[in-house]
Amino acid sequence: MNMKRFLSGLALTATLSAMPVSLPPFTSMENFASLAPFAIAAENTQNAEQLYTANCQLCHSMRPPAKTAPPIVGLAARYRTVYGNKEDAVKAMVSFMKAPDASNTALGPRAIKRFGLMPAMSMSDGELEKVSGWLWDQYDPNFETRGNCR
Repeated sequence: MNMKRFLSGLALTATLSAMPVSLPPFTSMENFASLAPFAIAAENTQNAEQLYTANCQLCHSMRPPAKTAPPIVGLAARYRTVYGNKEDAVKAMVSFMKAPDASNTALGPRAIKRFGLMPAMSMSDGELEKVSGWLWDQYDPNFETRGNCR
């Protein structure tokens, strides 16, 4: 057995033995594969948060007070109100971020007057979709928008 394969096997054994007891036993590849959607979802969330941090956080705080743009929880609430479903809201957000225009925003005239329009984002369509989906997921039903930016 070559040393590289031995060390890889040793690392895998150490990783699996350090996992919490609550995970199902990995007696077959099917059991292991059943966890793949959770790993992918966690990775997508992490990537989306990194995109937010790198590209959006400078202007958009997560919660009030607002910086130079509406807070994320307020945007999430507004897009849910206007579109009602994630697929349409994500399409609208991507379209807006690619070419911001007062005629294609979910925000009302008061928000546009207060914050103005954001610059076009130079992210790929995939990145825009990922961060838009993440934004939709930041919805907080306990957040009250106070109605002053509609």
